Amino acid sequence: MKVIPFMRYKWWFVLSLTAVTVFAIILVFVVRLDLGIDFRGGVRMEVGLEQTASVDQVRSIVTAQGVKDPIVQSVTGASGATSFLITAESMSDAQKTAVTNALDSKYTVKQGYGSVDEVGASFGAETTHRAFIAVAIAVIAIIAYLSLRFHYKFAIPAIVALIHDVGLVLGIYSASNRMVTSATVAAILTILGYSVHDTIVVYDRMRENTLFMKRETYSDMADLSIRQTMIRSINTSICVLLPLLAILIFGGPTLKDFSFALTIGVITGTYSSFFVATPLVVLWKEREPRYRKRLQLAGAAAGGGEIAVNTGMLGTDSTSRTAGAGDRPLVAPRPGAVTSKPGTSKAVQPRVSQKSKKGKTSGKRPAGKGPKRPSR
Repeated sequence: MKVIPFMRYKWWFVLSLTAVTVFAIILVFVVRLDLGIDFRGGVRMEVGLEQTASVDQVRSIVTAQGVKDPIVQSVTGASGATSFLITAESMSDAQKTAVTNALDSKYTVKQGYGSVDEVGASFGAETTHRAFIAVAIAVIAIIAYLSLRFHYKFAIPAIVALIHDVGLVLGIYSASNRMVTSATVAAILTILGYSVHDTIVVYDRMRENTLFMKRETYSDMADLSIRQTMIRSINTSICVLLPLLAILIFGGPTLKDFSFALTIGVITGTYSSFFVATPLVVLWKEREPRYRKRLQLAGAAAGGGEIAVNTGMLGTDSTSRTAGAGDRPLVAPRPGAVTSKPGTSKAVQPRVSQKSKKGKTSGKRPAGKGPKRPSR
């Protein structure tokens, strides 16, 4: 099984995360999101036209009737008919009639194809408050579950991956001038659940591999875990995307908002599970002493370095000496062999006991005394 070393480029993945976050912040807080009447209150009209018109042309007609700062969006219904959503903070009944008559006189309004919705400002503020509470509860529950199931070092990267997914969805909404509705909030909550599910699959395999891979680095374990779970996650994502694309093509305006946000979330959720959450976990876990030691040993082996290991056979000195070009190779002496002191050529004789065993005579003469020579 071929394992691709994704974690070798983990810092590039972190840089991509930073770029996506900056992109989302700029678009959400500078370009601004177009909040629907569900959040800020107001009036929303849907008008179907028989003749072709652009968004700018419809906006100019609505503005000419005295409507302040209208938001006009072009939508296509299930039957292929083109209609426009006109949203404004306030619009009187006279202005509604004037807008309908002006559009009918120039582009012919389709009869029976339109609607008018009104939401008060207090209801919009309450909806916004409840949406924030729902997202906050979901995030807290995810952190608690992952901390109990795994560790907080897994929970925090998973939340960063969720921020990546939601931020990218909101950034694309802002860039494409799509209106954020209650369906968008429902899609975001669904994205949170789907992305965490995908991340937990990778986390669980990483935890299993740590029990079997005792010498490999944490990056190696993460790469193997990604290899073992990637095909499954991609197949699951494709099965989810197929019905979402069908809704996005043939669904109504409300369903299209939901499917559009969820389609982006499924793609980014699959990506972030492998290349956002996992690299952050690897960077954090490799700071632990045991994994840092494995990383150092792997680096030394890759760089051709030598690791001195004290086996206890050559004495108690744990330091090693590198032999020079003219030195003899260091060979461990056999037991009982004659050794010499460093720097001398004189052999050191092993000490022999002078005492003989009780009841036996020794056949050895004392050292230094030999047979007398005959005198001449």
